[in-house]
Amino acid sequence: MAQRESKKSRDIQNALRAEGWFCFKVHGGAMMMAGLPDIIVCAEGLFIGVETKHDETREGTSKTQDLRRDQIRAAGGIYEVATSPEEAVDVVRRALESSGAAGRKSPK
Repeated sequence: MAQRESKKSRDIQNALRAEGWFCFKVHGGAMMMAGLPDIIVCAEGLFIGVETKHDETREGTSKTQDLRRDQIRAAGGIYEVATSPEEAVDVVRRALESSGAAGRKSPK
């Protein structure tokens, strides 16, 4: 299962980068905070966490992941689950539209 999710995360990152957004995969480990979303995206100044799941495990977030989701949202960030590259791109586009950031470019 981990290999399937790893490929899904790579495919999602490729789709996000193709849109021009910065993203990276969070690799868990002993020194990493537990429950962080799989992919962190920065798009036009917004912080977006994307938890990658398969269709059959979409609702299967852990209590720690739920805690991090709540913390990210409380801080003004976005946290969503995505099961495909298309869905992840849609998550970011919706976030940009709802924030009014769509089309705005970050200063260089």
